[in-house]
Amino acid sequence: MKKALNVLLMTTFVVTLLVPLTGVVVHKMASLLFLLLCLVHTGLHWRALNARRVTVLGLVLASFLTGLFGLIWEEIPMVLGLHKVISIAVVFFLAIHIFVFTCKRCPGSRKKQMAKGG
Repeated sequence: MKKALNVLLMTTFVVTLLVPLTGVVVHKMASLLFLLLCLVHTGLHWRALNARRVTVLGLVLASFLTGLFGLIWEEIPMVLGLHKVISIAVVFFLAIHIFVFTCKRCPGSRKKQMAKGG
């Protein structure tokens, strides 16, 4: 179940990032599904929560809310600007989170890749 959840998280995250190709409506639906899956993921891994992971979840929530408020208040471009900045930060923090997870999960695979020269 956790593997399927991780695949769904990755899929919805990628669809959320493809907003120029998919459009705003698909972006908002994928981001809502991504937020809900993040909450389920956090609920499953609640014992491993620390300040950094709570910060990542808070940034995902802040990104969602600023995007939602950006749609409501279209005449205030500062809200969508803030949404873009927070969204870029979320992408970097989630990339770090995934990297740390894979390094903990498969500690020998990185050494094997480095030994092969790739």
